[in-house]
Amino acid sequence: MNRRATAMTLPAPEPLGGRRELATEWWGERWVDSLEDPDGQAYGYGSSGRNGRLARGRTYARQGSVGEITVRAGYLAARVKGSRRTPYRCEIHVPELPDATWETLLDAWAATGPELLRELAEGDLGDLAIEAALAVEVLLTPLPDEFTYFCSCPDWGDPCKHAAALSYAFAHTLDTRHDALLTLRGRPLEQACVDLATRLARQEQALADTSAAQQAGPTGLPAARIFAQAREAAGATGLPDLPAPAPVPVPVPVPVQQDMPSLTVPFTGGESIAPAPLRLLVADAAQRAAHLYAQLTRPCAHDDTDVADAAASGPHQGQAQDATPAPDLFLDASPWHDAVRRAAACDGDPHQFGRLLNSSDQARTGLARAAAAWRHGGEAALATLDGAHIPSPEAETAARHQLRTVRLPERSAPPRIRRTRGRLQLTGEGVELRWGPDERWYPYSKDRGQWWAAGPPAHDAAEALRGTFAAG
Repeated sequence: MNRRATAMTLPAPEPLGGRRELATEWWGERWVDSLEDPDGQAYGYGSSGRNGRLARGRTYARQGSVGEITVRAGYLAARVKGSRRTPYRCEIHVPELPDATWETLLDAWAATGPELLRELAEGDLGDLAIEAALAVEVLLTPLPDEFTYFCSCPDWGDPCKHAAALSYAFAHTLDTRHDALLTLRGRPLEQACVDLATRLARQEQALADTSAAQQAGPTGLPAARIFAQAREAAGATGLPDLPAPAPVPVPVPVPVQQDMPSLTVPFTGGESIAPAPLRLLVADAAQRAAHLYAQLTRPCAHDDTDVADAAASGPHQGQAQDATPAPDLFLDASPWHDAVRRAAACDGDPHQFGRLLNSSDQARTGLARAAAAWRHGGEAALATLDGAHIPSPEAETAARHQLRTVRLPERSAPPRIRRTRGRLQLTGEGVELRWGPDERWYPYSKDRGQWWAAGPPAHDAAEALRGTFAAG
């Protein structure tokens, strides 16, 4: 299929009475947000009357002045009735999404499962598609500075009222025609369905291959079950207390000589590893084993179920609550999460941090931001870095009421709140709250253009915000 040659024609939008909102669904609202964002306007001739032109464009759109809309990849056009007898020819150009970006988005959609494909086949980009797109930070709607407008009228405004009317009319159409957005961004609905179905088939085959390999290979027992069996065999006395860790011998400094080979630990396969990172790995493994042992030997755990619950419930009674969630101590944690956890524990040590950076193949700033988030709440806090989790309307309404009780330093009035995706931003303060997967608000502050986790989370938005200023 030639995606660039694919075009679709949308019927002229019907007139809307009164002052109804032109867009009421997610994609249409995001389109309007980009159109009206003051940061996206062109500063030049006619920019001083931009708000007036947008208002006039909304009126034209509500009156039904926009004709049939032609949509192609990167382009939409229509004729708009104005003050003269002959309608004006209007065009809006936006960039197509690069193929690499499409691959990222389709991979995220495929990971969601076949339900999304069923919705997509019906032309619907619902909550599943939206959440997956936000998770990988790919938006189908253009950014404010990506619009280019053309009109045959003599007004040089950017946009003029006729082009603005076309943009509002298209946003209104997006409420019911999500497939138009796919075509505009370079991947028609039919092609997107084929690409997504192909990925799902590969994903299903990979799962089948993995399942077959697991059934053919050796099997083992979970650690929790082994601990439970050992406790049962030990009788009433239970498992012994965990012994204190043995002291790690400090290596004696050896003078460096040019003809002396580097001190390494040889392996039978011919490879070698330096002792310093090996000691770090061993110490980390011992710490994780001790923590897990303490959790699994809690007095309240008496069988397999209790042991598994104890492993997920937290540290041993009497110990301080660890910021790192207990399930992340198991070896099936992702390499990235493991690197972030260790970066958070090394507390800025440049030597350890450098080794983790090399092993995780992540940018230094990205790893530092991730480690800062982890220290405030583990895996749940890490998941808020992309701001992709969207609060329910009830949670957002409650948060806004809670924030009205907050008084910022040197401010007499409550903060002004602006919602951006899953975030509540405090206008002009460089502070925002992000909704987490555990249904808590996580505070963030802006430093040199980057958002950093700034305090502990809380179910109460006001409490989370106060914690931010207290931490600062």
